[in-house]
Amino acid sequence: MAVESQVQQLNRRGLQTDMRTPWILEREGYYSVVNGYKDPFFDKEAGKRTHEDRYLTGTSFNDLYALFVFDRNLRFLLFRMTTLSEAILKTICSYEFTKENANEKNPYLNIANYAETGKAHDKAVLLIPKLEKIISLNRNPRFPDRKEYLRHCLEEYEGEVPLWVLCNDLTIGQIYWFFQAQGSVVRGNIARSFTALYKDSHRHGEEITSIQLDKIYRRIKDFRNICAHDERLYCAHPHDRNITVFQLVKDLRLVTDKKRYLEFLQQLESLLVNLEKDIPDYIGYVCCEMGLQNVDVLQTWIQTSRKL
Repeated sequence: MAVESQVQQLNRRGLQTDMRTPWILEREGYYSVVNGYKDPFFDKEAGKRTHEDRYLTGTSFNDLYALFVFDRNLRFLLFRMTTLSEAILKTICSYEFTKENANEKNPYLNIANYAETGKAHDKAVLLIPKLEKIISLNRNPRFPDRKEYLRHCLEEYEGEVPLWVLCNDLTIGQIYWFFQAQGSVVRGNIARSFTALYKDSHRHGEEITSIQLDKIYRRIKDFRNICAHDERLYCAHPHDRNITVFQLVKDLRLVTDKKRYLEFLQQLESLLVNLEKDIPDYIGYVCCEMGLQNVDVLQTWIQTSRKL
C-alpha cells in the first residue's frame, strides 16, 4: 500500500494526521509504528460496530509515534544495561569456574566439571557440544567468521582457550545456561562474588543467592533478546504477566554498580516524564504495562536506591 493510501486509511479510522505523517511512515514503516503501538488508542466499542480499527476521538498519529519513540529509546537504554550485566556474569563465571578447575585444559568441555544430576546436568550435556563447535569452527582456517582472539589461543597455546576468552563469543543465553549447569560449589561461589561486588558499591550490603541469580538472569536474557530483536518492550511480559519492565529495573540494581545504575534510573525517569508531556492521557496505561502505577513509583524507587 502506498504511503498516501496508508494516511487515508488512518484518517478513515479516526486518526488525525499532518504533513509530517507521510515522512515518518516512509522512514519507520506503517507496521512498526501503527500496528505496534495502536492498542492504547483504540475505541473498542466503535471497532465492534464497524468491524475495523477505530481510534478514540482526538487521537493523532503523533500520539502513536510518541509511544513508538519512547519504546525505542527504552530498548536502547535497557540494552546497554543488560549488556553490562551480561559482562559481569561472564567475568564472574569465568573466574569462579576456572578457579575450581585450575589444573585442566579447557575444563568447560569436561562433563565431570558440571552438576552431576538433574536439569543442571542436562543443560551441561546440551551446552558442551555448542562450546566444542565454537572451538572447532575457529580451528578451521576456511571458516569466514573466525574470531582473532580464539584463533590466537588455539594456535599459540596448543588448543587451550581460557574460559574468559571463550566467553567473548558466547551469547547471553549460553552463559546463562553455563551458570545453570554448575554444581552447588561453583554456583555458591558465583553468588558470593555478586554479593561482594554489590557490597563494594553500596553502603548497605545485601546477600545475593544463586536462586536469585537464576531468576534475575532469566529475565535479563529474555528482555535483552526483546531489545536485540527490536520488538515492543514497554508492555512485554515474557513467560508471565507478572514479569514486567519494572521488575527488570529492580533486578538490575543487584547486578550492576551503583553509579551506573543511578544514571540509568535518571535516564529512565526522563523518558517517562517526557512521555507524560507528549501523551498525558495515556501515561497511566503505559506505566501499568511496565509494572508501575505511575511515574511517582519510579521516583520513589530512585530515592530508595540512592540511600542503599
